[in-house]
Amino acid sequence: MMGATILVVGLMGLIQAVTIGSEMLATARRQTLAAQILDQEIENLRFLPWDTSSSSNDIVGLAAGPTTVTIDEQFRKAWNSSTAYAIGDVASSSNTWYYCTAAHTNKGVTNTAFWRPATMEEFGVMSDTNIAFGATFALSRQVANVSGATNLREVTFTLTWTVKPSGITSRTYTRVKSAYFGKYGLNQTLQRS
Repeated sequence: MMGATILVVGLMGLIQAVTIGSEMLATARRQTLAAQILDQEIENLRFLPWDTSSSSNDIVGLAAGPTTVTIDEQFRKAWNSSTAYAIGDVASSSNTWYYCTAAHTNKGVTNTAFWRPATMEEFGVMSDTNIAFGATFALSRQVANVSGATNLREVTFTLTWTVKPSGITSRTYTRVKSAYFGKYGLNQTLQRS
C-alpha cells in the first residue's frame, strides 16, 4: 500500500513536469516567431529609399507616431489574381493554404494544374488572422526623428501577443525592437525584450 502511494505521487509529479515543459516549449516558439517577425519588418524598411516622394514608400514618408501595421506578407499571403506566382510560392484562400506547382498569373487556387494544398512546413505557422502557436499577434510601429539629427529616423516595432491557456487567465507578452535609419545608409538595430 505504501509503495503504491509513493508511485502515484511520483507519477503525478511526472505528469506536472511534462505539462510545464510543453508550455515552456510553446512559449519559446512564440518568442522565436516574434523575433522573426520583428527582424522581417525592419529588413523590409532597409529596402526603402530615404526620401523620393515623402510617401509611405520611403523612410521619411512613414507616418510619425504610433501606427498599427499588418504583419508582413511573408507571414500572410492572400491569393491575388494579379500576382505572378512562381513554383514554391504559397497563398491562402478561404482559410486554406495552397502551394504553387507551376508558374502562372490569374489561375485560381482550385486549379489543380497550378496549385495543391500546402503542408504546414510550406505555408509557415501564421494564419490569416495573425494566430500562431495558440497566440494572437498584433504589431505596431512608432516613427520619430532623432533629436539633433536631421538625417536620422528611429523606427520602433512593438509586437504583442495574447495567450489564453485553458482554465487560466489570458497572458500578454510584448517584444520591442528599434532600428535607426540614416539618409546616407547608416542603419543600426537595437532590441529590448
